[in-house]
Amino acid sequence: MRRFLICGLLFLLTACGSQKDKISLPRWLHDKIVQAERKSGSYVEVWVYKYRGQSVYLFLPDCCDRMSELYNEKGKLICKPGGGITGKGDGKCRNFIAKRKHGVLLWKPSNTID
Repeated sequence: MRRFLICGLLFLLTACGSQKDKISLPRWLHDKIVQAERKSGSYVEVWVYKYRGQSVYLFLPDCCDRMSELYNEKGKLICKPGGGITGKGDGKCRNFIAKRKHGVLLWKPSNTID
C-alpha cells in the first residue's frame, strides 16, 4: 500500500509539473501583471482572447468608471472596450465583445477570494 501511495504521488508531481502545461507569457505582459500584483486595486482580472486573428489581452479594472484595456500580442493598446461613464469604453473596437473567442483567464490578484 505504501509503495502504491509513493508511486501515485510521484506520478502526480511529474504530471502536474510538466513544461507543456505551463503558459509562456510575453515579457511585456508578465511585467504588466507583476506591476498590477504590486499595485493593489488596479486590475481584477486579465484574460486572453482570439480577436481579428490574433491573441489579445484584456485587462479588467477594479471599478466600473475605469475603462478596460485591450492589448495586442506586442503590448500595444488597441482600445478600451468597456467601462467609463457610458460603460462602452472608448468606442474604438465596438465589436470586440461580439467577435472575441476562446477566452481564458490568465490572472487574478492573489489577494482575491473566489
